[in-house]
Amino acid sequence: MRRVLPYLLLAALLLCSCRDDRFITPFVTQEGIRLTVNGKTAFTYNPLTCQLGFNRERCEFRVHTDNMSDFYTLKLSKIPEREGQEVTGTLVWTTATDIYTKKNVTFTAEKLEGDCIWLWTDNGRVGVVVKVLD
Repeated sequence: MRRVLPYLLLAALLLCSCRDDRFITPFVTQEGIRLTVNGKTAFTYNPLTCQLGFNRERCEFRVHTDNMSDFYTLKLSKIPEREGQEVTGTLVWTTATDIYTKKNVTFTAEKLEGDCIWLWTDNGRVGVVVKVLD
């Protein structure tokens, strides 16, 4: 048993450190500015009823309904410049009943296309798509 235990621990560590592509792949393949939590869409930007905000100096993105009843904001340590780059940030978002905050979260830039950035963190399986505005 003593010989098997180190291998079992190594296998457990490897399994825990693997990315869960069941959630990442659908997130990255879908278009549109949005927030997903645990594989479910929590907010989708609709240009008819929503607004976008961006502050380059503060590395801050805002997506909200016209009346601010629903929103998400993301403030990053820096704006990702390449896929695979990791940045830290604070995410705040609303649901029908509450406001949630995740601080000091490490996001990975999974996709950069045009002005849009797909960011993912395994911490809560959160995906955020933001747009850099000029």
